[in-house]
Amino acid sequence: MNERAGSAAWNRFRRIGQRRVEGWVDPESFDVVRTLSDVQTADGVTGSVVEIGVHHGRLFIGLQLLVPPGTPAVAIDVFENQAANTDLSGKGDRARFEANVRRWGDWSAVRTHSVDSQTVTPADLREWSDGQSVRLFSVDGGHTADLVASDLRLAEGSLADGGVIVLDDVFNPEWPDVATGTFAHLAGESSLVPIAVAYDKVYLTNNAAAAERYRVAVYQAFDPLLRTKVKESAFAGQTVTVVVPEPLTARVLLRRYAWAQRLHGFLRQR
Repeated sequence: MNERAGSAAWNRFRRIGQRRVEGWVDPESFDVVRTLSDVQTADGVTGSVVEIGVHHGRLFIGLQLLVPPGTPAVAIDVFENQAANTDLSGKGDRARFEANVRRWGDWSAVRTHSVDSQTVTPADLREWSDGQSVRLFSVDGGHTADLVASDLRLAEGSLADGGVIVLDDVFNPEWPDVATGTFAHLAGESSLVPIAVAYDKVYLTNNAAAAERYRVAVYQAFDPLLRTKVKESAFAGQTVTVVVPEPLTARVLLRRYAWAQRLHGFLRQR
């Protein structure tokens, strides 16, 4: 792969590839990450990509294609060691993961580690990232409170200034302990600042000023879209942008668009 970050390779994967890679990622999540990555590029944020819990690589590939070619992309998963997958949250497949990255991403830049993430340190990640901090860090490993808190500590300790953590399943009713672990970490000595809640993922950063730019960028990117509802709310005491899918109904059109209100009034008068 020799195309620039966010170029045709990413667009092709967003349009076609992500549909062919098994995983639990809403297509719109790629657009959220792209929006945040664009802000990082404008702010000069650099670094590697890391994901804990890669499964078959669906989100991992999308993240990798947003950074410059050759940037280290670190994949952490227990893969075939399913005895370590104590809560049975997903089942990574090393062979499928590699095949998918070779098909859609840049395998030459991938560093794959079949380990329990609780044994990994920020120093390990810096070594695996060729001395870099992490620009984009997806946390989607174990779904117990202890594992989530451990992975968040690792992610926070590895982030570049202005780096972004993509945290999965915080509001998924199938995995309520993810919320427990998340709030336990944020209530401690963490300096993470929430940015957005969108499509079953929570986004956080370690830079308060950047958090505001990220939050506004997500709001502006999604607010004009017909099938989304966007608003400001609070998460862990911080203002966040919330994005949720919204069916396109007559009520929605009437609430959001003056032309729909005028048409409705005209039809009622007839």
